[in-house]
Amino acid sequence: MPTSSHTVKVIFSDDQACELNYIWLRDNCTCPQCIHPQSKQKLVDTAALDFNVRPVSMEASADGTLEVSWGDSKGTHNSSYDPLWLYKHGRSYMLDSDNKDDPRAALPPQELWDRVSIWKGMPEVSYKEFMSTDDGLYRWLDLMHKYGVVVLRGVPCEKDEILNAVKRVAYVKSTIWGDTFDVICEPVQNDPSHLAYTGMYLEHHTDMNYREKSPGLQMLHCLKAMDIQNGEDFGGKSFFVDGFMVANWMRENNPAAFHILASTPVQFSIASHNMRYSQMSPIICVGKDGSVEEIHYNNRTLAPIQAPAHLVAPFYHALKEFANKMRDPGSELSFHMVPGDLVAFNNRRVLHGRTSFDSTKVMRHLQGCYADIDEVFTRYRAMHSQRTK
Repeated sequence: MPTSSHTVKVIFSDDQACELNYIWLRDNCTCPQCIHPQSKQKLVDTAALDFNVRPVSMEASADGTLEVSWGDSKGTHNSSYDPLWLYKHGRSYMLDSDNKDDPRAALPPQELWDRVSIWKGMPEVSYKEFMSTDDGLYRWLDLMHKYGVVVLRGVPCEKDEILNAVKRVAYVKSTIWGDTFDVICEPVQNDPSHLAYTGMYLEHHTDMNYREKSPGLQMLHCLKAMDIQNGEDFGGKSFFVDGFMVANWMRENNPAAFHILASTPVQFSIASHNMRYSQMSPIICVGKDGSVEEIHYNNRTLAPIQAPAHLVAPFYHALKEFANKMRDPGSELSFHMVPGDLVAFNNRRVLHGRTSFDSTKVMRHLQGCYADIDEVFTRYRAMHSQRTK
């Protein structure tokens, strides 16, 4: 039923109702003139439409299809809207919910974790199963979605084998470091160019926050490691923390601090390869519905805070609370990576780091690479849909 000169109210069989704008309906006509039948890509020129378009006639058929005849200066155009299509896309106008075509919309809930809960069901998959079976691939995708971190076991200790792993789920994302990067720590090493190449403690961080969009998926493959010799632990444990858990803990325990970190853009900056990269982002990024969607944190690349004077002290208090919860041993998954381990994680959810070690006795070689996380979400959604039909 028309509700104004611009909208129509549609009532569904479950008594849900939505108000749809005429120009929105006309722009999203699904006929072959407006949507290419094979590619399913849009053909209608949105900017060329009459934004004051009105229906000449409108009725619901017996099966619920909405039949509309549009009229403008160019003539008439007939559109048919399937009731399931209207229900799917109209829900955003009923409930103010996110677009149901979001690649994450059809997925099970994510699971927030701490040290105790993650060790109850260590997210790990054998490399052979991951590479050679659909069940192994699906298990990896499922664990990545739920926990944001997965350990592959039994990966051949060969340089660039990591590229075979990442290509199983996404396309390699090249950076200033190339398709891959190597983190090599040796007892004899002079003038390392990055803190990661030393035995110093690497605090919790997410990578490349100084880029326009930091990589969503990161992989680290252990090729060599001598952290434990004759039972003596020389340090060098890798650790991971669920940033979504930390952020949601802050929302529940200190909403004001959560709001500060979610609403205050900070600058991350680095000089490398004769270039300076810089990007602004809140530490906690929330979506339209208020849910935590991304974490950006690296104290080593955090530039001086730029904010009104009265907000600086509250920001530092909020940052300290975030860091203290993140550094709590009860929040961490930590272990010694051994040759053949490959850890993959959501770089915009899971923070990672490494304990310090005796650089005169420890040798380590990790190879890493990046990819876009939406490739993972999309692949998982497709497999999940097939398995839950």
